[in-house]
Amino acid sequence: MYGCHVNSFVWRSVFIWFGVTLLLLSACQAAPETVAPSPATNSPTVFVSATSLPTARPGETRAVSPTSTPTRTPSPTVRARGGAVTVAGVGALKSEVTALPDFVANALYDSLLEINPRDGSLLPGLAERWLVSDDAKTVVFILREDVRWHDGALLTADDVAFTLKTLSDAKTRLTPAADFGTLQDIRADNARTVTVTFSEPYCAALTYLGAVKILPKHVLENQTLANLAPSQLVGTGPLKLKTWQADALTFQANDAYWKGAPWLMDWTYRVYPNARAANDAVRQGQADVVASSVALADAQTAAFADNSFYALAFNNRRAPFDDARVRQAFTAALDRAALAGAHGARLETSLLSTFWANPGNLALPQFDAARAKKLLADAGWRDTDGDGIADKDGQALSMTLWFQSDDPIAEETAQRVRAQLQAIGAQAILKAAERTLFLTRVFLQEFDTALVHFNIPLDPDQSYFWTAAEDAPGQGLNVTGYRNETVERAMAAGNAAAQCQPNARKQAYAPVWQALTADAPMAFLFAPARILNTRRVQGGAPSSFSGAFGDLEKWSAAP
Repeated sequence: MYGCHVNSFVWRSVFIWFGVTLLLLSACQAAPETVAPSPATNSPTVFVSATSLPTARPGETRAVSPTSTPTRTPSPTVRARGGAVTVAGVGALKSEVTALPDFVANALYDSLLEINPRDGSLLPGLAERWLVSDDAKTVVFILREDVRWHDGALLTADDVAFTLKTLSDAKTRLTPAADFGTLQDIRADNARTVTVTFSEPYCAALTYLGAVKILPKHVLENQTLANLAPSQLVGTGPLKLKTWQADALTFQANDAYWKGAPWLMDWTYRVYPNARAANDAVRQGQADVVASSVALADAQTAAFADNSFYALAFNNRRAPFDDARVRQAFTAALDRAALAGAHGARLETSLLSTFWANPGNLALPQFDAARAKKLLADAGWRDTDGDGIADKDGQALSMTLWFQSDDPIAEETAQRVRAQLQAIGAQAILKAAERTLFLTRVFLQEFDTALVHFNIPLDPDQSYFWTAAEDAPGQGLNVTGYRNETVERAMAAGNAAAQCQPNARKQAYAPVWQALTADAPMAFLFAPARILNTRRVQGGAPSSFSGAFGDLEKWSAAP
């Protein structure tokens, strides 16, 4: 969830709030047993031997060498259908259709388009192809002919139109499902064709509409989607729901799945109160799979960079951070390689390096304390009284640095950042707040600096973070108060590219990343690593873009 531009202001605000809240909640769920994994590659990996990644005992935190990378374990050449697997999850189960755990949503449902696990680009899904008008206001999806719901009914354009209309209705009180843009009309032209029109060009909507999980009209029409009965959780996905209990769901393979019958036959998704308990379940053989922030001993592991970023955000509205030279100095003062080496993959901007729209020619200033001090001096900040803190007009270079207290990665990183800033004569006063209070302070722009953790949109449009329209304390995601006319024009151009052609959009957005490098509204640090731990399972390839459970039909039981 990354924000919304639908007509209802209330719906849009709720979307933004839930997007970041859910992101940080997921970070907290993995936090109690956080370990520093090896720097993750952004391309998909296969399951590898746990001996290539340091492990953590309960309660232990252990750093991993920046040069430590997983090695491939040869896959058996023969696979047979059958077997059972138990997946460990965290948190209470909810039957709200847009708030299902990732595993459950991917097991039951499919989307119009799929995300390429290698670079985040769009691929055919339930829609075998799609067309976009020259003015980027009309998108036509053409559905596959061979897709059936779990109850045997044929998927039609009516199902797609029903889903998009229902989930885009501001009266539908659900966790927001997508950014529907300046949506104007949705219609099923025939059994296989759906046309979506917008009042303004909005290419980003193609990604967000394409990712919506499509629901069956014949099952859910005139039903509330907030509290569905298990019998109503009917999808087109690789698994069929068998039973729903308070702490566990069971599934069976969908033999008629349009991508081919899954290899594993019987599945259980069991929930645990926290990440430590879920990890322990795999350690003790009670579960076979867990997506975590630690590499578990005696498990097959696959590490990948989460599609999110940690960054030091500067309040561009407040002195001294209204001066770009100060922001640039702070960015140069941070040893980002050391910070990233502890927790994930270093970033140069608010995109992963392998994302299709990353221009590949970006480079934030290298760690250079001398250059940082010169930039501060150029801005008038010098240590004139010899106390080790730079000053200007009798005012010491001292600021607050807020971080989320229930996120161990944030706490450790904030402490390291404070020490690195101290070395250039900047005094950062650490301020800790639990998640809700931290989010409130950041959204209200009541901070000097803040260590933020934001999801990265699956579309290159990042208007939420960087445009003036989102610079609305308490409502928008432009929490730094950043303004740049070049960025405004580039965002508009990227969303209005003819036919939403990817190459044209990539070129249109290139000035955004260049401006962020020069203006430094945030100092981008790293994408945290995630690790899929498995026992008795092979064949999967978790990805930064499609997640840990995007290819369940390919999983099989190890011999």
